[in-house]
Order: sequence, then C-alpha cells, then structure tokens
Amino acid sequence: MNTRTLSEMIKNTKHQRRIKMSDHWDVYLSKHKTIVRVDLGILKNVPIDGAKTLIQVNMKSRKFFSKKLDSELISAVEDEIDSQLTDHDFVVGAITYADSKSFYYYTKQENLLFNRLNKILSQYRKLKCEILIGEDPEWEFYLNSLYPDVYEKQWKMDSEVVEQLKANKDNLKIPREVNHWIYFPEYVSREDFKRNLDSNLYRIVEEDTLQESDFPFQLVISHTSNVEFETINHITTELLKKVIEAGGNYDGWESPVIENE
Repeated sequence: MNTRTLSEMIKNTKHQRRIKMSDHWDVYLSKHKTIVRVDLGILKNVPIDGAKTLIQVNMKSRKFFSKKLDSELISAVEDEIDSQLTDHDFVVGAITYADSKSFYYYTKQENLLFNRLNKILSQYRKLKCEILIGEDPEWEFYLNSLYPDVYEKQWKMDSEVVEQLKANKDNLKIPREVNHWIYFPEYVSREDFKRNLDSNLYRIVEEDTLQESDFPFQLVISHTSNVEFETINHITTELLKKVIEAGGNYDGWESPVIENE
C-alpha cells in the first residue's frame, strides 16, 4: 500500500459526525494493515460502569463484481445510527478493511440498542450487514484492539511529520541528517544504550540531564537517510524497539526541510 493511497483512505474516514463521548478522535494504520478510527479521549474513563455489552456492526457493499466499499452509503448509515444513540450507548471506534467496515458500541441497554440497529440496517438493501453481541465488562476490545499500541502511535507520528515536510515542499528523497530524541530514567541505562548503539548508522549529537523528570537523562542521536515514509518508519520502528528494551522513552525525530536543488 503506497502512502498516497493510505492518505486518501484516512482522509475519507475523517468526516464530520455526531460524537457521543469525546472530541479526541484519531485515525491510524494498525499492525494488521487496517484503518482504525478510535475515540482516544475516553481512555481514563473506561470501563464505564454498567456498559458491559459490546455490539459490533459489520457492513459490506452488495456488489457482485466489485469489493469496493460504498463509503458514502456506509457513512450515511453510520450517521443515522449515531443519531439514535442515547446516554446509555457509547460509540468507541471503527475499523475499515479492504472490503468491509465494522463499528463498535458499548451499551447499558443491549436489547434496546440491538432492536434500533436492526431496524436501521434493514432499510439498506444495498448493504450486507450483521450485528454481533458479546460481553466485555472490562472493555478489553477497546483497550487491546482499538486503542493504538506504541508502534501504531509511532506510525501515526511519523506520518504526521512526513506530511508536514511535504506541506513545506520538502523533497523527501534527498538524504539528510535526522535527529532523534531519547530519554532514560537512569544514567546507567543511557550508557548501556550508547554502548549498544550501531556506530555505523547513528552518531551521538547531544547529552543532557533534565530536572524534575521521570526520564531525566536525555540523549540526542542522528542518522543520515531520506525521509520517505517507508524509510523513516522502518528506522523509527527498529529504534523504538531498542529504546523500549533499554527502558527508555523515544520522543520522536526532526528533519530540516530540504527543497529541490
């Protein structure tokens, strides 16, 4: 999947709708190569007492010769469902697959919501729909399948930085020095990380000690490469793994803007 196609897919999932829980929603590419839209703003509030039932609504276009989703139709159905939700129902996210899309709702009123969903979906003959119901009192699906893990968050951050560079007319193919910020809880963990650092790929740029921080031992390292998304995401993913193993905190990367010469 190229980045242009991926960007278009993400853009298509970001349309305005009635939000039931918070205004902090985001979209990212999961490790399974699906597009996930999730309410990030509710993390500190879950599980919600009494909302122990998870309802999953799957939608697929009924097209014999094509598996392409009818995104406009599905968006219309989603908006209609949202308009029927009450204070006892909580929409938490959606996952877009190659040929289908699934929506997820926690509820305190299983039978009532099921009947409303069934009534709405039965009106749309152009869609193949199914409703799945399960008990999830601890909201494990939200926490483990919808909420992004550390690598999915890194994918999102890499994508945002690359898009910012592109917006400033950066020629992503030109190699340049890229800086990475890393923080450690202890001096010894930073020193161990430095000793294990691949000197053929990275060089140490700066070290510092911060005040009043859980990760006070700062390390700035750099590498030289282009900043096309596939390249930089591969580098940050591998670096993130090493930082986590060392007990540190990876805090992102920075590149100068380089236009065509």
